[in-house]
Amino acid sequence: MTISVQHLNFFYGSSQALFDINLSAEDGDTVVLLGPSGAGKSTLIRTLNLLEVPTSGRLNIANNQFDLSQKSDPKQILQLRKNVGMVFQQYNLWPHFTVLENLIEAPMKILGLTQVEAKQQAMELLSRLRLEEHAERFPLQLSGGQQQRVAIARALMMKPQVLLFDEPTAALDPEITAQIVSIIQELQQTGITQVIVTHEVNVARKVATKVVYMERGHIVEMGDASCFENPQTEQFKHYLSH
Repeated sequence: MTISVQHLNFFYGSSQALFDINLSAEDGDTVVLLGPSGAGKSTLIRTLNLLEVPTSGRLNIANNQFDLSQKSDPKQILQLRKNVGMVFQQYNLWPHFTVLENLIEAPMKILGLTQVEAKQQAMELLSRLRLEEHAERFPLQLSGGQQQRVAIARALMMKPQVLLFDEPTAALDPEITAQIVSIIQELQQTGITQVIVTHEVNVARKVATKVVYMERGHIVEMGDASCFENPQTEQFKHYLSH
């Protein structure tokens, strides 16, 4: 099992945002988190690499184990983030670095790759994502869809066991969305486990092996992709009908 979350609770100050979350995923699963705005999807995905630190619960992800009621060791969190990559909605690329520099910085500093090794791996990835001609450009010279693919490439450079996507197709046009979906589908063939927050049911239908439907910080329904044809709760049925 690549991901196991048990009895996870999260508070913003005195306001509780996640309530007793329990979920699991196997190697190669693509888990899609669905639900209306304010459901807690982005908060939940950010707890999976401890960008948000829960108040209580247990987290076991990519062989990193945490008892969240105790203070976590910063070295252990660093190890977690080596194994669990994240692709942000806002891309979070370094604007003063070229595309290639964005890709090679972390593998050289954290994984200890030489510049030659890092550049070779980066160019292979950029070629796979049809971005090689943009290697020397800066992020602001790229379209939103190109920046999103660079962000995916940067995460993949760390060879993560788990890849987290927070709204990867938000504000992208249908053609670029289709490209992102095909990248996610291609990654499924590699055995990497993916967790994806999205509002787009069409995207979820194309990639999900596991569906988690949330409302107001609670998991309302969870199951395999058959949930889309056969929702088990009125809330999820209502969500899908819109």
